[in-house]
Amino acid sequence: MVQRSLRRGGYELRRVPVSLPPDATEPPQLRAMVEYWDGVRAIEDRHAAQTVEDVERLKKQYDGPVFGKVRVWKLVKQLAQCIDPSDGRLFGASQQLHVLQVLEAMARDHVDDPDLVLAALIHDTGKVLLLAGEDPANVTCMNTPIGNYAPGVGLDNVTFQWGHDEFGYSRFVDLVPEHVAWLIRYHSIDIPTVEPLMDARDRDFYERYLRVFAYYDHETKTPFRLPFTRIDDYRDIVETAFPKPIRF
Repeated sequence: MVQRSLRRGGYELRRVPVSLPPDATEPPQLRAMVEYWDGVRAIEDRHAAQTVEDVERLKKQYDGPVFGKVRVWKLVKQLAQCIDPSDGRLFGASQQLHVLQVLEAMARDHVDDPDLVLAALIHDTGKVLLLAGEDPANVTCMNTPIGNYAPGVGLDNVTFQWGHDEFGYSRFVDLVPEHVAWLIRYHSIDIPTVEPLMDARDRDFYERYLRVFAYYDHETKTPFRLPFTRIDDYRDIVETAFPKPIRF
């Protein structure tokens, strides 16, 4: 129905009522946020639903090289292409931005343990599996025990959901100090749930390394702050630790 018409320059302009979709009155940004968080929850649910059989299947699937032999520095650089769709604190920012935020905050607070700096650089390199098309639910998210275990059993005797941490650990375990490999493997655990299961070695590594690292890993994430730190400033650290290409 025509509400009214105007004549301008020989043309008749008419206003007519327009029917909008039911949700079209919501701001597009709000709809995008709702869809994003729905996606986060769906990924978390699939990750949490992994079974022991799923974990064994994924371990076997990724036992061999996925990317061939590559330089670790290349993996660190590829984190700029990795977006973790389950990470609501980064909200679409890259994993390289996350690494830079961790490094900058550690430098600010004079946390200069070389092993922690190296761990910050490589702890999430397993997420390059996202670039190979793997379901994010098999790459990202926090890990909890599958099944029940006795207190103090030791984390190496616990089956967790499989993801980037276990994949990264399998590639670095023979190339870095034991505590760095442990940190890569367990940096995504749900600490309050898992702490009772730790043995003496786990507690030692937790107190000396993970307690500190977890703060910077989790509390520095934001999509709204671009660090002044440059990733290329850390190339020598990575190239010195891994002078040759590794199986990845």
